[in-house]
Amino acid sequence: MHPAPIFVAAFLLATASSIKLLSKQPEWLKAPCKRKDPNLNECIRSTFQGMFPYFAKGIPEVNIPRFEPLFIEKIGITKGHGAVTLTGNFNNLYAHGPSNTTAVSCLFDIENGRFNMGLNIPMITTESQYNLKGNILLLPLIGVGNAKLILRNVTTEVYMKVSFPKVQGEEVMRVDGMKVEFRMANCRVHLDNLFNGNKVLGHTVNNFLNKNALEVVEELKENIGENLAVVFKKIMNDAFTRIPTRFWIPKDD
Repeated sequence: MHPAPIFVAAFLLATASSIKLLSKQPEWLKAPCKRKDPNLNECIRSTFQGMFPYFAKGIPEVNIPRFEPLFIEKIGITKGHGAVTLTGNFNNLYAHGPSNTTAVSCLFDIENGRFNMGLNIPMITTESQYNLKGNILLLPLIGVGNAKLILRNVTTEVYMKVSFPKVQGEEVMRVDGMKVEFRMANCRVHLDNLFNGNKVLGHTVNNFLNKNALEVVEELKENIGENLAVVFKKIMNDAFTRIPTRFWIPKDD
């Protein structure tokens, strides 16, 4: 075997052996769902709904960070064609509201490794720093400063490819791939310090952004969705690779 695969295998083995697995049934997990239950999807949806209040303050024993506010280090924007062309980042983003999520649908297909969830969030408010340059519907935009966004009635579809490896002899769930799609009813945006602090141009662009916010988000949603998938995949794996499936979806006897 080539040295590189040997090193990777050794690293993965060492990482798995160092993971601290959950050892007893926690209060934030309801009674386990039976895999052959005809109402399995509803049971899993209800299980996740019951976890959201605990997500708000974080679950340190399985490395779930607090969801209020949810911290995202970076969301990169790279779009070079179409009605919106932008490059740059939103950095050190704090999002308030995700813990008020309602899980509205679930499809959990163990045999085929599919786990899809539909989520509704009434409102998300964010504060971050931004660094953006490009054009919004032919209007130029350039600036570095603080950004505030208010998103209302956010509907999110999360599509996951999952597997069930063993860690320290215990079966766990791992997310191998994720896609995030979202839409919203309303969006308000304010970007400070546009055009190096030019108040007239900054006011014009902010007004234009808010009048056309949904169209702008539509142009950027694939790019944003890819960034969110990276964040959410890490959160899911940090948690569920530490939770033996016997605590929430044990194998049928």
